[in-house]
Amino acid sequence: MKRPALIVATAIFLITHAGNLQVPLYNTYAQIAGFGSGISAVAFSTYVAGLLPTLILLGGISDRIGRKTTILASLLSASLATLLMIVYPTIYTLFVTRIFQGIAVGLITGTGTAYLSVLMPRSSAIVATYVSLTTSLGFSSGALFTNAALFYNNSLVPLSYWVIFILTLGCIGFAIAFLPEQPVSKSQLIRLPIFPDGTIPAGLAIALAWSLAGIVSIILPAQLVQYNLPNWSGPILFIFVIAGVLFQPLARKLKGTRSLQLGCILLVLGYIVFTFGAWLGILGLVLTGVALAGTACYGFTYLGGLAEVVRLSDSQSARAVSGYFVCAYLGYGLPVIFIGFFADRIGILNALLGFGAILFVSNILLAGMYQRANKKSA
Repeated sequence: MKRPALIVATAIFLITHAGNLQVPLYNTYAQIAGFGSGISAVAFSTYVAGLLPTLILLGGISDRIGRKTTILASLLSASLATLLMIVYPTIYTLFVTRIFQGIAVGLITGTGTAYLSVLMPRSSAIVATYVSLTTSLGFSSGALFTNAALFYNNSLVPLSYWVIFILTLGCIGFAIAFLPEQPVSKSQLIRLPIFPDGTIPAGLAIALAWSLAGIVSIILPAQLVQYNLPNWSGPILFIFVIAGVLFQPLARKLKGTRSLQLGCILLVLGYIVFTFGAWLGILGLVLTGVALAGTACYGFTYLGGLAEVVRLSDSQSARAVSGYFVCAYLGYGLPVIFIGFFADRIGILNALLGFGAILFVSNILLAGMYQRANKKSA
């Protein structure tokens, strides 16, 4: 890999890694301030308030101001987010931090891919692999790194914060020195998402699937702590993401509707298993259920829904895919807020069971719909 490509891939990894760096300490920050799971969930979801406006309103910014400049802005936003938590490690700071993290990921998501595509114009498959690998490893390993740091030194500002902050600053230096700028254009800055006919069910499926990311990051670890189990948010999130990534090659071979149908079933099955494990305090069941749910969230449902949206959108695929990700990130951010506040009022298990009923009915209906679509096409 050439040096500029390595710098861009490193930037993608560090920015996505930093996005989940504070996850193991969410509930700790909230408890110190006198709050419960509800406020932790709101802080977690504030990420979407930075991410979605950036994706929608600034989707074409790298074409206007340059991709190098956009990558630097993304790295600066991520480093500022981490610095804030180093200086003021409180739940209040976390709200601002999450907005900056969302902006950073929103800026790097399309820009990093576009930059790598220019650097390797004849290697689109390799570019897709680099982006998929760096984002997956980044999102899954941030919380794991902090868990490992807390194991050696329990602190409100663990060593992981400092390490990632310094590495991000180093990446900024390398980007300034070695990353060549690319030509700018006067392309459209705002690219509003669209939802072509037939794509709404795929959007609903990915919203339901990605809603579990917040649950396994914030809600599930809080339940396990009640059984005197350590904070397993890092390992749980790592298993959740990596399980989906490992099944992506299989998901790519399946027809979109078939992959979505399988994802709906695995999502429900995984949710039942990890909720049952949380009820009994059996960590093995929790981890098994998280892995099953992860295969749907980042594997079958994710790729199947993406394939269906592209198939149904014709020449408007870019804006339709944007609409798909709007649904995904709304699912990622909103349900966990309601679950968090209900958990404070009626208990975590009751909140999980209530959401589980909605998840079960919705996914069974979607699986039935895709089964009919499979029969019709056959």
